[in-house]
Amino acid sequence: MSTEAQSVYDFRNGFLQDVHLDSEQNDSNPKEEFLNKYVQILIDAEEFTDFNLLQYESTGSRNARLQLDGYYYDELEDCLGLFLCQFDDSPQPKTLNVTDSKTLFGRMKNFVRDSRNGFILKNGEESSAGYGLAYDISKRYSTVSKFKFYILTDMIMSSRIKDIQGATLEDAETEYFIWDITRLQGLIESKSGKEDIVINLEDFGVDGIPCLEASKGDDYTAYLCNIPGKVLADIYNKYGGRLLEGNVRSFLTAKGKVNKGIRNTILNEPGKFFAYNNGIAATAYNISTQPGTHSLLITEITGLQIVNGGQTTASLANAIIVDKARANNLENIFVPMKLSVVDPEDAAVLIPEISRYANSQNKVSEADFFSNSPFHIRMEEISRRLLAPAVNGNQYRTHWYYERIRGQYKQDQAKMTKSAKDKFRMENPPKQVITKTDLSKYYNLYQMKPDKVSLGAQKNFIQFANWAADEWKNHEAVFNDEFYTKIICLDILFKTIDDIVRHAPWYNSGYKAQIDAYTMGWLFYLIKEEHPGYVLNFKDIWLKQSVSAHLRTQLQELSRIVNDTLLDPSRGVDNVTEWAKRAACWDGLKDKKVGLTPEFVSELIPEELEKERNKAAEKEQKEINKATALIDVYNYGTANWKKVMDWGIANHIFNDRDISFLKIASTSGKVPSDKQAVKIMEVLQKAKEESYPD
Repeated sequence: MSTEAQSVYDFRNGFLQDVHLDSEQNDSNPKEEFLNKYVQILIDAEEFTDFNLLQYESTGSRNARLQLDGYYYDELEDCLGLFLCQFDDSPQPKTLNVTDSKTLFGRMKNFVRDSRNGFILKNGEESSAGYGLAYDISKRYSTVSKFKFYILTDMIMSSRIKDIQGATLEDAETEYFIWDITRLQGLIESKSGKEDIVINLEDFGVDGIPCLEASKGDDYTAYLCNIPGKVLADIYNKYGGRLLEGNVRSFLTAKGKVNKGIRNTILNEPGKFFAYNNGIAATAYNISTQPGTHSLLITEITGLQIVNGGQTTASLANAIIVDKARANNLENIFVPMKLSVVDPEDAAVLIPEISRYANSQNKVSEADFFSNSPFHIRMEEISRRLLAPAVNGNQYRTHWYYERIRGQYKQDQAKMTKSAKDKFRMENPPKQVITKTDLSKYYNLYQMKPDKVSLGAQKNFIQFANWAADEWKNHEAVFNDEFYTKIICLDILFKTIDDIVRHAPWYNSGYKAQIDAYTMGWLFYLIKEEHPGYVLNFKDIWLKQSVSAHLRTQLQELSRIVNDTLLDPSRGVDNVTEWAKRAACWDGLKDKKVGLTPEFVSELIPEELEKERNKAAEKEQKEINKATALIDVYNYGTANWKKVMDWGIANHIFNDRDISFLKIASTSGKVPSDKQAVKIMEVLQKAKEESYPD
């Protein structure tokens, strides 16, 4: 066996071992765990942003086989993605050959055809998950621009499978993706945490993009470029949302992809586009260049990410399709582009910062809540020091690891020895990792917003981010140990609901995500409505690291009612996944009169007790802030404080009060009080905002 083959073999064995371990711990189907794990990796890598589990298998028209394991709809690309999971699970990896791939893709295409021709709607079971999607494909998605078909497998793709050329299906374009175990290994082991897009400019009809090297630093090189509008549009139409840095994608999802002003310039004054438009800012991991007639040409770009100018890009891409007759193939349109080339290892830190500064003049910076925001940094800090109680006979306590940056948990272990890695995973169990999207989902369910959570991870995150950003400005001390402990308890609660639903006799492998969300949101609603003045006992969940038997029984009953309600034939929308996104769905559940069990109610605690705990935690956080500020003032050093003061005075930045604080900090032997230390650090922040060269 070659070294490369051995590497794939070892990776696959390790991956499947984790799958079976999760399956045993969750008492679940290995294929379901495999699919969940696979999908989460691809979402983290921004291959797509959402996924709805939908396991459907049937016989269609002309005895054709239909099969699906999930789907998503991407409104930015007007694209429907369909998935089939080919989980082999054999001791030795098998080969996925050309015939296999055609067969599997064919089953998904058959589903689309039989949705459009009415076969499934006529012959299918209305309560099945597949029926709802078939209805939407025939109605709601009847004019979708593109279908993307995905095969996810632990097999190895045959080298005979080359690029699969897309053809039209039901008047829509098609794209085909095979994610085999080798490709998955490459993604997981990549420095960037993504599968790099390599753009060869010749493929888009040009020798290259004219550019000028503008700046060079230790960790990046910047170029000023002039990219033809058609080239930019074609690149976006090929790669779609994968080109957009996550924050920009969030903004476009919330605000819409086409800007009327930009569209007007494209159609009516294309020759002035360069003058009127601010252009785009982008990053890349690597570029290839060659001398051109008049300037340097960029001939190839690896890892292109647009960090500002998403609406410009999307508007051009939209015009070349929707306004084809008037857009004149985007002739005479050129777009200014600032391109920063960064090392993949620095990308996780640098790209969000580049994006933040590039978007500092618009609403993106407020809406998308960057990984480097103080909120996420504090959650990370708390998670690294807060120890959960030892339970189930364990002689050690563990952390609930907060993953502030995508892939951080894996990256923290990257250079560890095996013994160090084992120790790390014992202290920070994989099952106790909480991501930014997890946190936002749990808290919004606690706030009784299951309809918002059902919109998908990205939209839900924006909802939470807007609330948290405002709350941080006004009451940052509420984000403390007690807050993070509550998030952990919500994680335990959510996973308990998920386990209950998965093993319920009434569950038929559909809409688990929606049932989970509505059950959790409804629990908090019923407590509030039926027992005002009382709340869930989070401290009990924290101390036991599990829910009580009475709460579990209550959740079993609520989840069954939620399932029946979501599947009610009289619901407002046939597709349950879409129905769950509507406020009307949530209103209907809230109208149901269901008395909570006396046994569970007896475990509730007075709301005043929780308020006292929150107040004490907030007070403690303020003390931590003071102590941290005192340490930061001392570590910064009197000489540096003197420089800050001199710079601010010379540039007329500081008022008399600011200067008085800086005099304390810059005087050797003088120790500020806790409150003074906080004010001194605020003055330093003021200086940085005024461009102090720290």
